[in-house]
Amino acid sequence: MAEYALVTMVVASLAVALTSVSESQLSGGLPVTAARARILVAQTARTNGVPVTAARATLARAPYPRAALRYLYTVGWIGGRAAAVECVLAKATPDATGRRLATELGRDPALGRRLRRMRVTVAQAAGALARGTGAAC
Repeated sequence: MAEYALVTMVVASLAVALTSVSESQLSGGLPVTAARARILVAQTARTNGVPVTAARATLARAPYPRAALRYLYTVGWIGGRAAAVECVLAKATPDATGRRLATELGRDPALGRRLRRMRVTVAQAAGALARGTGAAC
């Protein structure tokens, strides 16, 4: 039950992060460049009360080559920093958290559209979010 609450909170934080981007920004796509990812990470960090400098440092050292996946990893990290319970559960059960996130992400059609615009699969997004959340603690 606690794991489901974790997944719900992570998906909610991702949805807030992705829906906070204006429709004009969506027409050009979500963070496919490092500059756009830095801007969105700063906004997400401020919204969640996480230091922007720490979030940008996490973005810089994210273990993914593509900006979109680096952004998702950092959004997961921000969620883990904002809620320590999420971080601990993601670190203790990374596979289960990734599967649960994939299921939850697949249920939201608007989020699915945003991920497709980023050229990211649901499995890739779930993996990056789970890994980032676990790395926050």
